[in-house]
Amino acid sequence: MDCSSPRRRTIHVAKVGLQTLRRGEHWGTLGASRTMSAPMLIRVLLVISEPKLRARLRKHLQRSHLLVTPVAGEEVLRRLTSESYDLALLDRLPAGVDSLSALVERVGRLPDRPELVVVGARDDVERRAELLAAGSIAVLERALTEEALDAALSTLIERRRRLRLERLAAAGPQRFEDPRNLVAESPGMRRVVTTAERVAMTSSPVLLLGETGVGKERVAQLIHNTGPWARGPFVAVNCAAIPSELFESELFGHERGSFTGATRARRGRFELADQGTLFLDEVGEVPLHLQAKLLRVLQQRMIEPVGSERSVVVNVRVIAATNRNLRKEAEAGRFRSDLYYRLGVVEIEIPPLRERPEDIEPLIDSFTEVLGRQFGGIAPPIDPEVLTALKRYSWPGNVRELVNVLERAMLLCGDAGIGLGELPATVAACSNAPLILQNAHTNSVGEDEFCLPDQWLDRPWKQVREQLLAAGERAYLVGLLTRCGGRIGLTAKTMGIAPRSLFEKMRKHGLRKEDFRS
Repeated sequence: MDCSSPRRRTIHVAKVGLQTLRRGEHWGTLGASRTMSAPMLIRVLLVISEPKLRARLRKHLQRSHLLVTPVAGEEVLRRLTSESYDLALLDRLPAGVDSLSALVERVGRLPDRPELVVVGARDDVERRAELLAAGSIAVLERALTEEALDAALSTLIERRRRLRLERLAAAGPQRFEDPRNLVAESPGMRRVVTTAERVAMTSSPVLLLGETGVGKERVAQLIHNTGPWARGPFVAVNCAAIPSELFESELFGHERGSFTGATRARRGRFELADQGTLFLDEVGEVPLHLQAKLLRVLQQRMIEPVGSERSVVVNVRVIAATNRNLRKEAEAGRFRSDLYYRLGVVEIEIPPLRERPEDIEPLIDSFTEVLGRQFGGIAPPIDPEVLTALKRYSWPGNVRELVNVLERAMLLCGDAGIGLGELPATVAACSNAPLILQNAHTNSVGEDEFCLPDQWLDRPWKQVREQLLAAGERAYLVGLLTRCGGRIGLTAKTMGIAPRSLFEKMRKHGLRKEDFRS
C-alpha cells in the first residue's frame, strides 16, 4: 500500500523484535529468531519395540511443548485412526500391514495425517530408498550419534510446526492485506492503534468492543502480529456459530468415544493456538454453564479434553470481542462477572464507521485496490457522485457493509468505472442529499427530514418510484429495528406483518438482527 498517496494514509505498525517476557507459571522464553516457528504443542506417537532404542528416543524427546505417547506395535493402527498426532516414530511395521506403502496409504486418508518417521538399520540403502519412496518423511539410522540424533529430531519437529502454522494461515481470512496496515485517519482509530501497540507486548487478555462489522478481528490480528506472539498461530473462533452442545469440544477438544459421534479424538482450539493467539469472537454467546470452565482455563492455563483424564498445559494469548455490553449482561445474570473482569483486563472500543468519516475514503482506496487485484485487474475509477454518496451514507453495517457495497459495484461496473447505477438504491440516494437523514449516533429517523435528490427530477416516475420505495423501506426497517434492539418479534408486531415477512425484507436489504442489538 502506497502511504504517500494524498488520498490514502495508513498507520503501519512495524514488527518489533522479540524479547523474553514473563508469562506466568507455564511460560517460557520465546527467543529472538524470527526464522524459527513458535514452540507450539506437538504430539508424538512413539512405536519403538526395542527397549534401549525407545529409552534413547524418549530422552531426546523430553523437551517442552511435546506430548509423547509410547505404545506397543499392535496398537499403532488403532491410535493413528482414533487420535491425532503430528509425528509417528516406528522401527517396524505393525501387525496386519504388509508394507510401508500400505501403512502410508491408510495414514494418508486421515483428516490430519501425521508425519511417519522410520528408525532403520545402518547402510541399508535399498530399504531407505523404499521407505522414502513410500512416503516416510525421514529415515533415522540407529547408529546416529547423540548430537546427530538430537539435531535430526529437532529438525523434524520444527518442520511439523512450520507445516501446522502454514495450514492455520491458509485456513484463515485471506481476503485483504496484512492487518498490520490499518486505516487510522480519524482520532478514534488512532487511539485504537496506539492502545493496540501498547498491549501487544503483554500477555494480558484484551476485550474488543464495538458494533458488528467495525473490524474487531483485524484489530485482534494487529495485536497478534505486532508482538512476540506473532511467531505462533492466530486461531479465530466465532462463538455465535458453535452449537452449545459442541462448544466444550470445539474449545478444549475431545477423546474418542467421549460422546455420540466422537469416532476420533480431536484437538480443541486452545491446543491449536498454543504459543499464539486465540481470538474469541462474539464471546457473549458462550453458554453460561461453560463460562466457569473457560475462566478456569484462562487462570490455570490448562485444558482437559472432553472424556480425558489428562490435563494439557497450554500457553495462549486470549483476545475476545463482542458487540454486547458485557457489564450489563453480567448485572442481568446472563454472563459471569468474574469471566468479564478476566477477559476485560484491557478494553478497546472500536468506533462505528459513521463516527469516523475521515476513514471512509482511505478505506475505499484500500479495498478497491485489493479487490481489483483479486479480480485480475486494477481499481476502476470512481465517479465523484459515488464518493459523495459513500461518505454521506450512515453505514449501519460498518466496514463490512462498505466492503460488500464496493465488491458489488466492482462486479457490476463497466470500463467507465463505478457510477451511481452500481450502488444500492439506499446508498445512491445519498449522492446529493440523503433521502432520509439519519442521526449519526442513534440511527433514529426524524419525521421532517425527508429530502429528494435533485437528479431524481430528471428520471422517469417508474424508476424514481422504485428507488423511493426501496430507500424508504430500508430506512424504515433500520429505524424500527434500531428502536426495537433487533428483536424480530417486537419489530414484526409493530410493523403489523409476520416475522417471516420481516426476515424476507431484511434479507432483501442486507440487514441482520445482530447489527441492531443494544
